Amino acid sequence: MDSADFARWFRDATPYISAHRGRTFVVLLDAEVVDCPNLGDLVRDLALLHALGIRLLIVHDADGADAADVVDARSRDAMIASAGLVRSRLEAHFSALAPLGSGGSERIVLVGANLAAAKPRGIEDGVDQQFAGEPRRVATDEIGRLLDQRCIVLLPPFGYSNAGEPHALNAASLAARAATALCADKLIVYDAIEQLNGISQMSPSALAALLGRNDCPQASKSRLEALLHATRGGVARGHLISWRSDGALLRELFTAEGVGTQVSEDDYRTVRPAQVSDIPAILDLIRPLEDAGLLVRRPRNRLEADIGHFHVAELDARVIGCCALYPQGDAMELACLAVHPSHRSVVDGKTLGERLLAHAREVACAHGAQSLFVLTTGAEDWFVARGFRTAETDALPASKQASYNFRRNSKVMVDALTARATQTKSG
Repeated sequence: MDSADFARWFRDATPYISAHRGRTFVVLLDAEVVDCPNLGDLVRDLALLHALGIRLLIVHDADGADAADVVDARSRDAMIASAGLVRSRLEAHFSALAPLGSGGSERIVLVGANLAAAKPRGIEDGVDQQFAGEPRRVATDEIGRLLDQRCIVLLPPFGYSNAGEPHALNAASLAARAATALCADKLIVYDAIEQLNGISQMSPSALAALLGRNDCPQASKSRLEALLHATRGGVARGHLISWRSDGALLRELFTAEGVGTQVSEDDYRTVRPAQVSDIPAILDLIRPLEDAGLLVRRPRNRLEADIGHFHVAELDARVIGCCALYPQGDAMELACLAVHPSHRSVVDGKTLGERLLAHAREVACAHGAQSLFVLTTGAEDWFVARGFRTAETDALPASKQASYNFRRNSKVMVDALTARATQTKSG
C-alpha cells in the first residue's frame, strides 16, 4: 500500500474508529486459531482495538474440547491443562507488545477468573455426559468492572457448578451467552473460511435457513449457531472472519465493504431518494462508467437539475450505488444504474444492483407505470436474467423515441410491470 492508498484508507476508517470507541466486543478464538502461524499478527490487531478504546472479552477454546460429547474426569483435566497453555500463549504474545499510551506506560493486562457458572448436561439418551456442561450464568457485573479498568478479559471454555466442579463448555455457546448477557455490540468469530458461501452480509433468518441445509459447513456449524443465537438475542452485529487472512479483523471493522460475513437483523444497505449533498459521491460512481462509454456523460449542472430523479444506496452513511428514474408517459426509464466495485458481492441473497432494481420497480409501480425500460450498451445479459426482454425502439414511449441516440445503438430492454404484478398476485 503506497502513501496515497494509506491516507485514503485512514480517512475512510475514521468514522468507524469513532463509532467503535467504548463499545464491547466479544471475540471467539478456538484452539485452531491459537495454533496458527500468524497468531502474533492477530494479537497485534486485537491490541490495536484495545488501544482505540474498544472493550474486549476473548473467549478461547482448548484442544480436544469438541472431540466428544461425553467428558470424563480425565478428558476434562486434559482440557483444563490445554486451556492453561492457550492462555499462556495469548499472555505471552500480548506481553511482547510495546506499552500503549503517549508515554508508553500502559501495558495490556489480561484477566481471567471464575466468571462463568455451569450446569451439568446430565444424562442424554441414556448416556451420562459426566463433566460436559452448559453455561448457567456469566458474571456480567464483574466482567464489566474489569473492562472499565482497561483489562482484556479472558474466558476459558469452563464453568463451575454449584458444587464447585469444573465442567467443560462449548466455547462457541459460551461466547454467544457472554455476548448476549453483556449486551455486547459485536460477536466476532474467527474461522478457517473467508466468507460464508461468498456472502458478505446476511440476516439471522437467512443464516438459520443455511444451518438447516445439508451443505452447511460442518466444521463451522457451532460457530455459526453462536452468531445466530447472539444476533437473535440482542447483539447488534455478528462477524465471521478468517484467521488465515492477515488483517481480516481490521478490514472487516474499519472498511465499508469488509472481508468476512456480517450477520445482523438490520439492513445497513439502504436505498433512499438522493439529496444535493450526494452529488459528489454520485459523480465518483458514474465517472468511470462514463469514461468507459457505458453511461451517457452527465455534467454536474445537469446532475444538479436531475437530482430529484436519483436514488442512492448507502452503507454506514457512505453512498455505494445509485440509479435514476424518469417518468415517460405510462412507462418509467431506469437510467444511470451504478454500483461501487467493492460492493458487488451477494448480501443476504441479492447483489446491490438487484436491490437498486427492486427499488426501481417499487417506485415505478407506485407511480402507476405499466413498464420499466432501460437503454444499455453492455448489460443486456444482466437485465435479461432479471426478467427484462429485448425490444425494438418502437416499443419506447414517443418522447424517448424522439431523443434516442442511434449512434450509441443502445439495446432497448423492457420489464412489463403489470404482468409482473399479476404473476405475483396469482402466486
